[in-house]
Amino acid sequence: MKVTFVKKERRYDVHVSRDRATDLFIRSAPGYDDWLPHDVLHFFAEAEFGLDEGIFGHLAAGGNARMFIPVDPKETVKIWRKNRIKRLRLPEGRRSEELAGQLESQWRARTAEPALLEKLDRLAGQWHELPIGGSLTLDWPHPERKK
Repeated sequence: MKVTFVKKERRYDVHVSRDRATDLFIRSAPGYDDWLPHDVLHFFAEAEFGLDEGIFGHLAAGGNARMFIPVDPKETVKIWRKNRIKRLRLPEGRRSEELAGQLESQWRARTAEPALLEKLDRLAGQWHELPIGGSLTLDWPHPERKK
């Protein structure tokens, strides 16, 4: 799975390209930041700490994490019906949110573990240098799966 963050004027969009399920997107994702947008921090936290049951893990399992919309409008009804039938759960969603917040605070205070700080600095630099309309694509480090 590839996740692309597209920089807009004081906002960003997220596109998810999957091999085993329909592609998804979200426009004007919450938590824009010139250095580390909120969903970039979520992705980083979940990938770095192996959370397969958070937002991006759910996407890698064919879900939509309650907020992503299919690129193909014909798939929208199927996804929402599936979510109604099978109650959507993100067991590590809260943990992902906590980690994203901690990482942001530690990165800004320069108190993160050196290896994490280096990775976050690199990621923040890549995002910050993007022009409006530019994008940053990250590979999900775990295989896609079906729930």
